Amino acid sequence: MTLVETQGLTSMTDEAQLRWMVLGDAARQPPVVILHGGPGLPDYLGDVAPMVADLAPVYRYDQRGTGRSPWWGRHSFARHVDDLAELLDAWDVPKAVLIGHSCGTDLASRFRLKHSDRVAAMLLTCGPFVGDWRTGDRAERDRRMSAAQQERLRALEELPHRTEEQEVELLTLAWFTDHADPERGWHWAAQEAGVVAPSTGL
Repeated sequence: MTLVETQGLTSMTDEAQLRWMVLGDAARQPPVVILHGGPGLPDYLGDVAPMVADLAPVYRYDQRGTGRSPWWGRHSFARHVDDLAELLDAWDVPKAVLIGHSCGTDLASRFRLKHSDRVAAMLLTCGPFVGDWRTGDRAERDRRMSAAQQERLRALEELPHRTEEQEVELLTLAWFTDHADPERGWHWAAQEAGVVAPSTGL
């Protein structure tokens, strides 16, 4: 079975434009919407979509101000919830299965609280962030890093201005420990950092 991906650009009520993609037969219901993390990162879950798209169409989008969705208007969880509702309307999707990753779990959860009738099911991975989650997260990150890597990360974080190359290195150091396999994790983190840093100006 050949899966076809289509793309589009949809205007929100505040005139922001969001770029989206759908893989699979969009007529099948309910579809799956994958919500990427961040905030400030473009969609990075393209490799996940084909794992699901033979069962249901999979929608993804670059949240406002990331990737191919230009920076425009207010950036708040409330606005992101409204964006998702408006996208579902534009896609003619009355109800969807939401899969949220990282900060996308917060978005999915908040959307569910406001629009419970539009959520068929939810899968939350690596989140949501409640309470003091950063202390444990940073301790685990440090445990997975060498002393030299920890020192280099701190040095990069303290720079008042970073070059694009330094930004890619910082993001790679900050992200590679998210993966169980440190060697492949480094490769994946470096690949993502190379895409994100130049486009977002982080």
